[in-house]
Amino acid sequence: MSHFIIGTAGHIDHGKTSLVRALTGMDTDVLKEEKERNITIDIGFAFLGDDITIIDVPGHERFIKNMMAGVSTIDFALFVIAADDGIMPQTIEHLDILNLLQVRDGVVVITKADMAEPDWLELVEEEIKDEMKGTFLEGKPVMAVDSLSGRGIEELKMLILDKKESNPPRLDKGIFKLPVDRVFTMKGFGTIVTGTILSGRVKEGDRLSLQPCGKEVRVKGLQSHGMNRPELSAGDRAAVNLHGVSVEEVERGNVLVSTGYLEPAYIFSGRFILLRSAKKLATRARVRVHAGTNEVLGRIVLLDRDSLEPGESCFAELRLEEQMNIAPEERFVVRSYSPQITIGGGVILTVNEKKSKRFDETALNVLAELEKGDRNKLVEETLFLSRFTPLKIADISKKVAWSEDETQKAVEELQEQKKIVRIGREIKKEYYHKVNFEALQAKASEILEKYHTDFTHKDGMSREELKTKLSPVLDQELFEAVISIMSQNRIDIANNLISLKKFKVQIDPKMQKNIDDMLECYTDDAFTPKTVKELSELLRISFKDARQYAGMLAAKGELVKIDDDFYISKKVLEDGKELLKSEIRKAGGLKIGQISELFKSSRKYVVPVMEYLDRTGFTKRNGDLREIV
Repeated sequence: MSHFIIGTAGHIDHGKTSLVRALTGMDTDVLKEEKERNITIDIGFAFLGDDITIIDVPGHERFIKNMMAGVSTIDFALFVIAADDGIMPQTIEHLDILNLLQVRDGVVVITKADMAEPDWLELVEEEIKDEMKGTFLEGKPVMAVDSLSGRGIEELKMLILDKKESNPPRLDKGIFKLPVDRVFTMKGFGTIVTGTILSGRVKEGDRLSLQPCGKEVRVKGLQSHGMNRPELSAGDRAAVNLHGVSVEEVERGNVLVSTGYLEPAYIFSGRFILLRSAKKLATRARVRVHAGTNEVLGRIVLLDRDSLEPGESCFAELRLEEQMNIAPEERFVVRSYSPQITIGGGVILTVNEKKSKRFDETALNVLAELEKGDRNKLVEETLFLSRFTPLKIADISKKVAWSEDETQKAVEELQEQKKIVRIGREIKKEYYHKVNFEALQAKASEILEKYHTDFTHKDGMSREELKTKLSPVLDQELFEAVISIMSQNRIDIANNLISLKKFKVQIDPKMQKNIDDMLECYTDDAFTPKTVKELSELLRISFKDARQYAGMLAAKGELVKIDDDFYISKKVLEDGKELLKSEIRKAGGLKIGQISELFKSSRKYVVPVMEYLDRTGFTKRNGDLREIV
């Protein structure tokens, strides 16, 4: 069974560390400065049995950053309020933080009970029950203890053991993830990091990625509660001995993760809740963002309004000044830049590569769908947001921070529901959102409709031009899938030209005469054709029109484009190929001079024609000779 992770919370000097000592016999204040000043500065750790960890956090407002690193991964809160002081400022802020992080369960512990009269204790308990209304601690036990005399300690232990047995398992995404809350070195071992495993499994010899630096490390050894362990899994407290990184290269806030997953990001979007105790918040305010064990400065951009009133919530985008390793479904807390006060927080819904547009209805609808909590929706919306690029299972997995097996299950269910489509061959399975797929088909139809209106005389648009007009960054496999589906009932494809099925070419008599005259010139000139520019001057038509007519004749197979401005009659070329085949077979090979005589032309024309025939596989060059392939 995985560990039960408990965290303390509460105002400074309310007896959190003494309570932990009474429960476990362990002193969590280990720093020299903590001993001298008699206050907790950094998070400390104590063990209750083999599988319960208690993380003791500082209560001073200056050390909220450390407090959040401690409670970011807990299952249960020991919420401490001293009998002599009652509810204090950090009591409220710590409660707000635990609520924003959606800690599952907890107990309110009134410490220093022996210092208060029974009537006073009753008043304190009533005050606490009123303050806890609307929070995760509403209706939870309130227990009075005294850490010095031991009053209530055994009863609290029994409650903790009962809560451990009923603690629901953590949601395991399949990939390994451990936010680092401590890093140190031991002689003979090297770099050691500790933290709570949020998902996945790890064993000795595994290779992991240390983020955000992206350095690959190897697991030399594992411990939990001071005991060597061959393997650890989601929910366990872990001490991981790392090879491949020095202690100076690791810090609290880093993340150990399965290689290839959880790439660092500067931007994420989610539901943001502004606390009732906070001031009105304007968009683009500079804030401190806490996620996991990390803190980064950034700006909060409100996506559907210009300001947020206390107690309200909205969709917001956090634009960070440094990268963070974050994933959808995780919680975050926001504190004001100055003074440093907790003002709100929420849940991450998407991790973004680019900034979002404010008041974008499509983007807001995506966030609203994700907020409903359907886990398959996360995969679906990830594919929807991929826009012009289909994604492989591995790509989707990395974006949602799930294992490939978990992602595959979601993809199969979404396919059955006909919400996504598969793109590509069996060996290259990629997936794409059906709405986007249908939108591309509709856009392609609109583009072709306009093209036919503007160019009634053209047989159709080239594949390359249509792909570019759909999007310059459109994936080739996706484009082929789109036109393949459309070819069943919407479009015709011939000679690399695409047209709508209903379209009929319309050419006026004057244009038709110019086209016929041009084809006649190419036929008469045989292997000494004029350039398009020369023909435009000869036929007294614009160069632009002449080039267009040549392209139309080439698309219909009447002309063959040899090179740039060099076209030749298709019939002339085919007759020349037959003549060439006959003479080469007689002679075994022909030189350019002999071919020039055969075609009644000069090297100026014959050389590019023969290079074209070489390229198209009709002939091949062997020294000075041309041979039939």
